[in-house]
Amino acid sequence: MADVPFLHPALLGVAVATGIVWSAAAPLRLSGARWAVGAGALVATIAGLAGWVPWTGHLQLTLYALFMGLGFLAAWLIVTRRARQVDIPRDHVRVQFAIGAVAGILGARLWYIIEYRREFPDPTQDLSGWLTLAADLDRGGAVWFGGLLLATAAMALHTWRAGIPMLRWADCAAPGVLAGLSLGRIGCFFNGCCYGGPCHLPWGVSHHGVLVHPTQLYETIVCAILTGVIMRITPDRGAAAGWSLIGYAVWRWLNETMRADYTVRLGQGFSLSPLHLTSAQWLAIPLVGLGVWLVLRARRSAAP
Repeated sequence: MADVPFLHPALLGVAVATGIVWSAAAPLRLSGARWAVGAGALVATIAGLAGWVPWTGHLQLTLYALFMGLGFLAAWLIVTRRARQVDIPRDHVRVQFAIGAVAGILGARLWYIIEYRREFPDPTQDLSGWLTLAADLDRGGAVWFGGLLLATAAMALHTWRAGIPMLRWADCAAPGVLAGLSLGRIGCFFNGCCYGGPCHLPWGVSHHGVLVHPTQLYETIVCAILTGVIMRITPDRGAAAGWSLIGYAVWRWLNETMRADYTVRLGQGFSLSPLHLTSAQWLAIPLVGLGVWLVLRARRSAAP
């Protein structure tokens, strides 16, 4: 891990978050990259001058960040290729990729902060400290489904406003998302997060002196296989997106049963208390339903 002086991560986070909101919500004539960068820089400058976030800090260069970057690169190559097959403009891919990448990181981090809010300062009493920890992405701490939800919403909004067929774009993006996740989980493995429970099998890995399931690498393998399978489905009517949702949601539900790092359980204290499922498991259920609907819809529309 390298530690280099740089602009403070919280300052960059404010700029990036502003840029993504601007890109997704601004009028089309003002939603270009230059406008987004300008809006982000302006809001970050105001935040710095107001003392809400520090100006300078240190940037940690880790294997976690490296594999996240490789994941985005793999996603870009796959999505660009598939978009070319169905005549989706390259400019749309470029803007969508920027929106999806930033919104994905932001959503994943926000979900983590919400679930583990007790680990963060009270923002009403220490806003600067809260922003500093919230923006510390290099140390890990993200919930992938949170990124999926926010990125999907932001990308769908922009796709709708650009007049691109929604399901066609979803089919292009689906295998890219899986490929990015496959590589990103390698970063999780080196970061020591998302680890599994005790494992007595030959491939158990040491985590704080205990042999555990390498659940991160399990997900790397499964997502790589899913990517290969989905790549064989022509992007058009939503079938590729549907099968991606089904495959990953089912796998994620199962993988959650092997993880030991995820202490948050939803349903405790309610009538559903016997079902102490993680938020990812609860979300996987409707995603399977959505995936099945997309696959059936694609088959009906393809029928003569």
